[in-house]
Amino acid sequence: MLEHLKGWRTVLFALLVATVGVLEAADWASIVPDGPAKGWILLAIALAIAWLRVITTSPIGGRKRHEQEY
Repeated sequence: MLEHLKGWRTVLFALLVATVGVLEAADWASIVPDGPAKGWILLAIALAIAWLRVITTSPIGGRKRHEQEY
């Protein structure tokens, strides 16, 4: 499995470190404010992410469908 990640391991590690930095620095209470609309806001964000995945033309971690070699 690690062979499939060749060339991606360093990038993934950098993204992990960046994510930890953002999680440490962000004031999450101000990003999504408390209140009755909090659940709806998070639902809207999740639906937007799912919609973007549906409309994209390339598979996750791969090339566009018309660029794949058969």
